[in-house]
Amino acid sequence: MPDASEPARIPDERLSIEQRQDGTLVVCVQSEPHDGFRLPDAKFSFRCGDPQYAYWLDRLRTLGPDGRR
Repeated sequence: MPDASEPARIPDERLSIEQRQDGTLVVCVQSEPHDGFRLPDAKFSFRCGDPQYAYWLDRLRTLGPDGRR
């Protein structure tokens, strides 16, 4: 059973992560369909120094060089 203090992890197959030349990470999370409808994908950017930067950099390394699974 997952630890209640740990947030839910977004499945790798719904993620794409790009690292730009300036080091910025761009994270795209594919939406899930609900009742036959799908919302637009969500995009977030993180720069070195942002609280979540290290987490997403680790996820990028897990996904591989193209940032996808």
